[in-house]
Amino acid sequence: MKKKLLVAALALGMSQYAVAEDTSSSIRGKILDPQGNAAANTTIIIVHEPSGTRKTVTTNESGTFNATGLRVGGPYRVTVDSDVHADQEYDGIYLTLGNVERLDAQLESADTNTVVITGARLPSTLSSGSGSVFGEQAIRTQSGVTRDIKDVVRANPLVTILPGSDAPISIGGLNPRFNSFTVDGISQNDDFGLNSGGYPTQRSPLPIDSLDQVTVDVAPFDAKVSGFSGGLVNAVFKSGTNDFEGSVFWEKLDSKNAGEARDVDEFGQVVVPVEFEEETYGFNFSGPIMKDKLFFMVSYEFFDSPQTLEWGAAGSGAANETEATLAEVSEVQRIAQEVYGLSAAQVGEATGSPVEEDEKYVLKFDWNINDFHRASFAYQFNEGNRTRNLTSSAGELRLSSHWYNVTEELNNFSTKLYSDWNENFSTEISLTKKDVANRQVSFGDFADVTIDNLPSGGRIAFGSDQFRHANILDTGTTVAKFDAEYLMGDHQIQFGFEYQEISIQNLFVPSSKGVIEFDGLDNFENRIADNYTYSNGTGNDPFAVGADFDRETLALYVQDSWDITADLNVNFGLRYERLSSSDRPPFNANSLARTGLDNSENLDGIDIILPRVSFEYLWTDDVTLRGGVGRFGGGQPNVWISNAYSENGVNNGFYDEDDVTIGADSILNIYQPAFDAIQNASSDGNVSFTDPNFELPSDWRYQIATDVMFDIEGFVDSAKWTTEFMHIDKQDSVFWVDASLQDATVTTAADGRRLIYTDNDRRYDLMLTNTDVDGRSNIFLTSLDMNWDNGWSVNASYTNQDITEVNPGTSSTARSNYRFSDGINRNVPRDQLGVAAFEIEHRFVLNVGYNTELFDGYETNINLFAERRSGVPVTHTTNFDRSVLTSDVNGEVIGLSPEFTSGDYTSYIPTVGDPNVVYTDPALEGQLQAAISERGLSAYAGGYAPIGSDRTPYITNIDLSINQEIPGLFDDQKGVITLIIDNFLNFIDHSKGQVYDNRFNTLRLYDVDSIDDQGRYVIDRVRDDGNRFNAEQSAWRLKLGVKYTF
Repeated sequence: MKKKLLVAALALGMSQYAVAEDTSSSIRGKILDPQGNAAANTTIIIVHEPSGTRKTVTTNESGTFNATGLRVGGPYRVTVDSDVHADQEYDGIYLTLGNVERLDAQLESADTNTVVITGARLPSTLSSGSGSVFGEQAIRTQSGVTRDIKDVVRANPLVTILPGSDAPISIGGLNPRFNSFTVDGISQNDDFGLNSGGYPTQRSPLPIDSLDQVTVDVAPFDAKVSGFSGGLVNAVFKSGTNDFEGSVFWEKLDSKNAGEARDVDEFGQVVVPVEFEEETYGFNFSGPIMKDKLFFMVSYEFFDSPQTLEWGAAGSGAANETEATLAEVSEVQRIAQEVYGLSAAQVGEATGSPVEEDEKYVLKFDWNINDFHRASFAYQFNEGNRTRNLTSSAGELRLSSHWYNVTEELNNFSTKLYSDWNENFSTEISLTKKDVANRQVSFGDFADVTIDNLPSGGRIAFGSDQFRHANILDTGTTVAKFDAEYLMGDHQIQFGFEYQEISIQNLFVPSSKGVIEFDGLDNFENRIADNYTYSNGTGNDPFAVGADFDRETLALYVQDSWDITADLNVNFGLRYERLSSSDRPPFNANSLARTGLDNSENLDGIDIILPRVSFEYLWTDDVTLRGGVGRFGGGQPNVWISNAYSENGVNNGFYDEDDVTIGADSILNIYQPAFDAIQNASSDGNVSFTDPNFELPSDWRYQIATDVMFDIEGFVDSAKWTTEFMHIDKQDSVFWVDASLQDATVTTAADGRRLIYTDNDRRYDLMLTNTDVDGRSNIFLTSLDMNWDNGWSVNASYTNQDITEVNPGTSSTARSNYRFSDGINRNVPRDQLGVAAFEIEHRFVLNVGYNTELFDGYETNINLFAERRSGVPVTHTTNFDRSVLTSDVNGEVIGLSPEFTSGDYTSYIPTVGDPNVVYTDPALEGQLQAAISERGLSAYAGGYAPIGSDRTPYITNIDLSINQEIPGLFDDQKGVITLIIDNFLNFIDHSKGQVYDNRFNTLRLYDVDSIDDQGRYVIDRVRDDGNRFNAEQSAWRLKLGVKYTF
């Protein structure tokens, strides 16, 4: 029976438990003698056949052995060498990353010949509900066109790639910034937290051909694991073997081999032209430097793509058109040149040729020191550039001078030492170093200029984007780890520590070149600025505000994996983490006087305890029950902490004036009164800081699951059905409040819910704190994996998510996280509790694979990926005009919240004849009631539209890939032709496969011009906002590639 179970386990990838975030594999088991007693002192010889890597261990007094630090993959040959009984040999064993594979055996008498048992090669993808393992074939034949690991892991039921150029990856409906991604122990995360895509670089930071295996998990109940509040993606680079192997490839994707994007609405189909071109090439080589001893692997990839403008001025024929027209662009250009002395090149155009380039490579060495020690070293490099801040919505047209280039350079180093000190004790020591340099350089080197209220109703922006005026970032991350395992009877004791140091140098001074807003073309021509904003360091020096600080984290853990019986394993673990820092933000006495709180908090000494318990019970030979409970934390962006250093109100000043007449040189140079105000400032600017009583955010995760293995003769050769439920309770979630308003005098709008702050001085003291009300997640999923001996495989899954949260934390600055979180009131957490921004309520996934030889000796791989999923939540909001901030009620200055009037307040839904609102034009009431009915908001009349009451449309996506081997020039060499059709559904039917997204998860319902003396909203416009049509992702695209392998 045990032999049968072993072969099934090896064939289907069953493992005792997952050790996510690991870089190797393990084999653990118990050896019994013919009478069923422990076979102590039995030798286990494990050989990785491709490299000759050899490991020898011995069973302890309970017959248990544990072999750690093994290369992933295989095949392995395992020999049970007994001096008393017949030997047993297991061939064709394949191991998966981070998993402990079971090998239990009962020996036979000495007069029996050696027993040979052969396992089966692992399927390319293994799934256990929320946990997945993707092998080299799954990586090589994935059906995405981006050569990004995201196209591999999206097959996991909980992984969703969201629309957009950055392709953010949400795992379990959680913020993409909260995930952790490691390769060979090297963090691939954006440690600072600026990039919505999750990487420290613009594109994937590594060549996909360099990867051997990838795992995904959401609840790895292992005390070794931390550093994420979303999901965990872990991978390992390939290693060289005793055979020289290599490949070179070239791929091309362009609009010549693509369909037409058709925006489908109630009026029919509108063909939207889309142009794009992408070219990628690279190579991968590996082999021995010294046979059985020293190996190398090198992988290189280069990507080049002229970017496509998705938006253009009205009348331009662009994929999406803004409200602003070509004629208005010409008028803005004329005024800028004639009145302000700018050249045509300085002003910029509504068109242009943004670019994207990316170069990356990996070098890895593996050294088999002896049978007891193995070492590896890896170096990773990536440099990329991408043009950003292109027009992205109908409301604002951004000229080319408003664009900027983002350039990032990544250097990663990793070294590891795996050691077996005796049959019971083994260790792993690792040291990694990551350096990232980020530069964001504007096309325009002068003020950020916006002309609003154009005749068309739109606005035009040009000049340096205000957040790029002074923006330089360098981060360095060093991690030292020590992991140890000790086998004691049926207990596997693991313990260790991890030390991490992050060094951050961040220069971020928004508005340091001036931000100018004009109300219409006439005011622009007459130099009358509706508002002029300027911020800088003391003495008008932006470097005076630079944030330069270090943070250290020390983690200690211990856990016990206990084989209570042959069928039941229980894992108990405890992890402790403590943060430290000697760098404090400058103390601001004025902020203390306003808020009663010290702004110099740096989280030094803050700590957290993370307990975890899990079990796995083999109920029958075919049914496994598993589950666990544990606390997880980490993964929050460090930029949130950096805000306290760069905006402390001591060494930065702020100037903000309305209705000023500026000089003709005030676009190219700082407006003189603003310059003088900062030069003579009393060091009392706006403040962002961390709550002195801040607690580290965390969540408690509860999971219960069943795995059922079966086969049906004549229908399916092997199958696995998983059903899983997960509940997550968030604890101490982040929230931003204006601490200066905590005790402020307030009134309410006429509806009685929305707070209005009196005596508002248009400044802020924004505090990063914890909510007093937390969200939660309920996630149900079921998946079915089926495999046939004839090469077919099918994986199907359904996932349902029900998730709530307070503030999604989608921005990098305190100002934006405070401003752009939807809700009735900003300073009240309960008023922002609603459907989570990244919840995918329903998701269906289907993967179909076929591996065969259509031509003898030449492999054919066909892979189809299909998903249908709900859209992301959308909130109906009200756009408050800036004048609301300065409305005069009983002689007082009021505002909903200082400086931050915007379109992110949830909408009050008026009834017919509602006494809480008035209209500047009586016709607006009828228009608004029609809009309320059309958007399905009538049920909320007399109250507020809930957060996430609407969604973007369902997305249906089908991708198809075909890989066909062809003869090479010499023996043992082959060519591979690759054809990938992205959005295959649109290829079949051009009216299908459309993608609509919503950048800010909001749809504005109406505008409020002011609040009258009775607290009523004065409505002056009804909006017809809609979701954005993603033209590039709505048309089929065909990618062609060729590869030569040897």
